[in-house]
Amino acid sequence: MSFVLTGHRVAGFATAATWWHGWSRMRWMHLGAVAIASLLMTVISGSIWVDKLDKPGVWRVMIFDFIGSALLFGITMLAWVAATYQAPSHGPARTRRLAWAVVVAAVISAAITVPMMSTLGVHELVWSLLGSMKKELPPLWLAMIGHTTIYATFSFLFVAVAEVLLRRRSTTSALQATQRAQATIAREVLESRLAAMQAQVEPQFLFDSLVDIETLYRQDAARAANDLDRLITYLRVALPRLREPGSTIEAEIDLVHAYLAVVTSLHGGRPALSVTLPDECRCARFYPMLLLPLLQRAVRQPSGQLPETIKIGISRIESQIVIVLRFGLPDQCDDDPELVRVRERLTGLFGRAATLECDQIGEITQITMRVPAADASVKPAASPVPQ
Repeated sequence: MSFVLTGHRVAGFATAATWWHGWSRMRWMHLGAVAIASLLMTVISGSIWVDKLDKPGVWRVMIFDFIGSALLFGITMLAWVAATYQAPSHGPARTRRLAWAVVVAAVISAAITVPMMSTLGVHELVWSLLGSMKKELPPLWLAMIGHTTIYATFSFLFVAVAEVLLRRRSTTSALQATQRAQATIAREVLESRLAAMQAQVEPQFLFDSLVDIETLYRQDAARAANDLDRLITYLRVALPRLREPGSTIEAEIDLVHAYLAVVTSLHGGRPALSVTLPDECRCARFYPMLLLPLLQRAVRQPSGQLPETIKIGISRIESQIVIVLRFGLPDQCDDDPELVRVRERLTGLFGRAATLECDQIGEITQITMRVPAADASVKPAASPVPQ
């Protein structure tokens, strides 16, 4: 062992420090593995005594077998943990360390147990039980070689099983990390798509609104100025959404109000908006471009027809936020591209925990969105369907 000084440290103690750090990583599961392996080895070794259980001294031999097994696997566990501390996960270097761990554990265990067996008379007892008393007991050095060989075999099996379990655990962890990375990438892609949708800010709507306001200025400058103020208010509400990864129910309702204020001003006060928003839902976490596209479906009709009223009912039911949108237009439940995109965003954000349903009730279209609530410990509430 080298004792070359490096700074104020002795390089020769690096190995001892490494072994100590390795042993300090041992947990109760390591002791459990030692106990299970000791019992298995005792059962295997004790199988030769099954027909001799009635003979005196056999239980003493089996108890000593268990003690020797526990000693062997305890030393093997210490050697394995220390040898693999800061070792590469695979390759020749790790193989060499594991081989040394097996050899060291077998030699140390044999060096302890063989003298103990000789001192306590266990060797003579085993020789007697095997019916070999007429033969001379083997010398201590030969017993050492025999036990070292047997111990090395069991130690190798123990280390092999430990390595298989460790690599399986590492593989599982790597797979889970990959799945988490894939989920993160999928979420980032979804958020990018959301940002792209948000960044559009309805350019066609803005263009049409500006054209209408310009025309209105020639007829009624005061009213046109009011409409322009409403459009500016909408933009002030909508533009900050371009930089926000999340939102709240109340913020999205504010955006809906600002949007419809422009629409109703340009279309003679239609449609009238009614919103039911309980206090416990105002700060519930939500995402942009989930509610507004559903509302726009009601006011962007190819025929130019607008509903008289649009009603939004919001409530918490158990662990869900339920949003119900109703407007008086028929045949609005077909899966158009906009409705499909909203469903895709819901699936990407909440998985199967979110749903979007569209029902036609006579001349009324009802769209129901269910998303997980931020606080799941909520008592059931009444139906949020607006009246």
